[in-house]
Amino acid sequence: MAVHPGAPSAGRPAKRLCSALLFIAIIQPILPWANAQALPPRLRSALRDHMGAKEHQLKTVEGGGIVTYSVDTGVADEIMLVGVARIWATPSAFVSHYREIIKFESGPGILAQRKFSVPPVESDLAGLNLSREEADEIRKCRPGKCAFKIGAPGMKFLQSAVNWNSSDYVHQATQAVHTLWLQYLVRYQNTGDKGLAVYHDSEQQFSVGQGLQELVSRSSALQEYAPQLATYLRDYPASKSASTEEFFYWQVGAFGLKPVHRVTHVAIQKTPAAWGEAYVIADKMLFASHYFRSALELQYLIPGQDQNVGGMHYLVSVQRSYVDGITGFRGRMMRTIAVRKAREAMKRHIASVKATVERDFNRASTQSQKPPTSR
Repeated sequence: MAVHPGAPSAGRPAKRLCSALLFIAIIQPILPWANAQALPPRLRSALRDHMGAKEHQLKTVEGGGIVTYSVDTGVADEIMLVGVARIWATPSAFVSHYREIIKFESGPGILAQRKFSVPPVESDLAGLNLSREEADEIRKCRPGKCAFKIGAPGMKFLQSAVNWNSSDYVHQATQAVHTLWLQYLVRYQNTGDKGLAVYHDSEQQFSVGQGLQELVSRSSALQEYAPQLATYLRDYPASKSASTEEFFYWQVGAFGLKPVHRVTHVAIQKTPAAWGEAYVIADKMLFASHYFRSALELQYLIPGQDQNVGGMHYLVSVQRSYVDGITGFRGRMMRTIAVRKAREAMKRHIASVKATVERDFNRASTQSQKPPTSR
């Protein structure tokens, strides 16, 4: 946070200006974020070699700015976004916030969300309600033509589980969707990616599990810097280990023209780093009702050398997803718009998260340094 003193107004005592300049001179040494700071060499090379960062973007991060950009992966229907920021808090402070995912991701665009219990139960989905329009879309679903991303077996179940001529068919459809989503989750927890749906909402079927396997295998930074987590994501549940914690949650968010229902598996792994403990957070999207076929987000929390305020780290967020409607002539135009909006949204989100984590970390640090009150 840079300090920019204004020019003195006519008649303002010079003494006040001198006092202001003296105050700035005093506080400047204890505001390390006011100055540029070189990225750790290994992080710099990872951003450049694995995540496509340009030199001017690296300089922006070193100066304390937030950078978001897209990367051309060579896959027509894939979007890859990268966001980088310096956060004045320990990586563990960020992770503590992330564990409270419902609070962490709350905001104007989130319509409903909740963590799943261990083990998950259908009541965990209370609050996820279909609109009449959504119920009517499901009612019309047939293999090869469906407004929701569902596999053929799922469509068959929804058609048979709901009395579509009943006056309360919307409520029945909501309950049937709860059952279906829970079945998806439990099957994944028992069998891994091969238990995920094969979408048949269009003529061309798509395996969610295969898409996730591809995204994990092509995340080169993950393979090099967190190979144990890569194995965990690829071979789950056979790869479960004590070093990786996990939880599951569902969310309904405003996105594009339709709300997107999604179910996500979060895995958090801690590893030693040069200046403390580093973390990698992986978000596997197991299901999305619209737009996204498979998606994987990786958040790298790398501690920095400068610990003058009790903790500092770099957040590197990498989002990769297979997306509908971004190929072909018209699709390329839509892709440009979608990427621009997604980058803007990512930058706003990182700025909000950075402010929240730093505020709470600094507040906790200040309180811990207060001398005990005497009675």
